[in-house]
Amino acid sequence: MMRALRFERFGAADVLHVAEVAEPVPGAGQAKVRVHAASLNPLDWKIRAGHLRFVPAGRPPRGLGCDFAGEIVGTGGGATARHIGERVFGSVSPFARAGAFAEYVVANHDQLATIPDSLDFAEAAALPVAAGTAVQALINVASVAAGQRVLVTGAAGGVGHFAVQVAKHRQAWVAGVCSTRNVDFVRLLGADEVQDYTRQDFTRGDGRFDIVFDAACASSFAAVRQVLAPAGIYISTAGSAGAAIDTALRGVFARLTSTQRAIPFALKGGERLWQRLAEFAAAGALRPHVEREIALEDVPAALESMEAGHGRGKIVALMGVN
Repeated sequence: MMRALRFERFGAADVLHVAEVAEPVPGAGQAKVRVHAASLNPLDWKIRAGHLRFVPAGRPPRGLGCDFAGEIVGTGGGATARHIGERVFGSVSPFARAGAFAEYVVANHDQLATIPDSLDFAEAAALPVAAGTAVQALINVASVAAGQRVLVTGAAGGVGHFAVQVAKHRQAWVAGVCSTRNVDFVRLLGADEVQDYTRQDFTRGDGRFDIVFDAACASSFAAVRQVLAPAGIYISTAGSAGAAIDTALRGVFARLTSTQRAIPFALKGGERLWQRLAEFAAAGALRPHVEREIALEDVPAALESMEAGHGRGKIVALMGVN
């Protein structure tokens, strides 16, 4: 048996509880990982609250959590380069019923990557969804390049703090938008300019940006058009179905009427991306900032606090910590 976070119905943070459940058994092409750390993502509280209740596999009773890091303690059948004792990190589907907030998780081999020696388990667990989103959105989608002007909303948050680093690694000029308490933190990440959204509205500024990465899903294409360059790109993390649909529709209209683009972003994860993140981290291009390390029992309250925003980096749950 193992300890895992569970919920039997959608609702507020108090529907979550730690339960004793059977340990998962790996099948062919899978590895059983003893989880040392699992990081929190906004998607977790959205699933718990029922925002994605239209997806049948996402309905309770079930576990919660995607991103994890640990060591392989067992493998299923089939040839694999994975081995017992290997330090790995990865992410399971958000609709997997078991979830990553557990002492053990089973994952397909192509959902895992080796942890670089420079990272501990908490730092590795912070990478997959947040850093993967930043890398794919800015490099794969926007093709950010040296000298371009990039603006990142939610620049202190999980996705945002990685996005600032990715853009700077590509030698772009970066403006970060954040709350008052996080201004100094975003400067330390390397942002060339930091805008406190409680004091100024970036959509009314005089600057023009080649890329606006709405990591916090705090704005819209309609709102940012006047600060986008003529061939600028607006990328939204689409924090809700409504936001995704709005961005997609406005993107179609933009292509017909201008050279600007609006793109709703959806992460395409897996081993190749995780390995790419590991390489960035090993080279020092990505530095995960773990704001807090908490126990499994503290995850419900931490997810509740995430709903209010204003976070800094990532919160990571450590298994075996009480």
